[in-house]
Amino acid sequence: MVKEAEGVFLGQRLMQYRANPKLLDSRFLLYTFLSPALQHQFGSHEGSGSVVSHIRVGDCFKFKLSLPPIGTQREIASTLGALDDRITLLRETNATLEAIAQALFKSWFVDFDPVRAKMAGRAPEGMAEATAALFPDALEETSWGLVPKGWQLGQLDDLLVLQRGFDLPAQDRTEGAYPIIAASGPSGTHREAMVKGPGVVTGRSGVLGRVFLTFDDYWPLNTTLWIKEFRAATACYAYELLRLLDFKSFNAGSAVPTLNRNHIHGLPYVIPERACVEAFESIARPLHERVKSNETHAQSLADLRDTLLPRLISGQLCLPEAQSQLEEALA
Repeated sequence: MVKEAEGVFLGQRLMQYRANPKLLDSRFLLYTFLSPALQHQFGSHEGSGSVVSHIRVGDCFKFKLSLPPIGTQREIASTLGALDDRITLLRETNATLEAIAQALFKSWFVDFDPVRAKMAGRAPEGMAEATAALFPDALEETSWGLVPKGWQLGQLDDLLVLQRGFDLPAQDRTEGAYPIIAASGPSGTHREAMVKGPGVVTGRSGVLGRVFLTFDDYWPLNTTLWIKEFRAATACYAYELLRLLDFKSFNAGSAVPTLNRNHIHGLPYVIPERACVEAFESIARPLHERVKSNETHAQSLADLRDTLLPRLISGQLCLPEAQSQLEEALA
């Protein structure tokens, strides 16, 4: 939905609907279009005989809408919108939490800010004294450039070992308690897990570059690489490290993007002191656990929205009952 204050340029194959504010609330129109009844109408008017799915311009005016009084429309839109607004807030919060963890990782293990601060005779900013004591107060020259004194030169497989995921054909899946993780991300659940959590997974085939962290036992599909062994790394450390890698530059496929784990196992890395890695984990893990909690909450709100939407639009559910469910969900 385009807000009134926003400009929009319509390209080809797009249709814009502008609601008459005396008869139709714009957000109610949006939710009506998202309802199963309207989606069914879109499908019934879908044109054939073209490579690109389309609806003829003339048919765009034939859709039938249920139009309760404008006041009722606004209340319905407000109820559903409150859920969407909370979902948006949770996702924005998660983006902030992810950014905090990533920035901390880069500060400690890429830019070596705590070491540089101690070299300058300053206490590392925002760091507890006990944590600051874990970092050296000098950088030393190596063939790789300046690295914290006492930290080792190594490679990725000194930190972690990646392994190809496991086959699980769609017909063999049974919905259960354990997440299935594909190259593109979570892909349903299964009654069994192949790997104990916490775990870190990235794409091996089809989709490269996305990295996923789970604290649950899980099933990584054969299109993924999962961390079989955390050596000098911990789960959150490994997650942040892999997020910084340009996996697409290691594409070994032609028609289908493919990542060979052996091509990245030998990448050079500075290996921090274990105590520094564990200190990072103690800060980053609560952030990521909150992200997972917010994701679960957002999904439950989305499920409620998708349940309420068709019933409110069709008039099968009265507003007071929906608002009661909304208040309970947002409490």
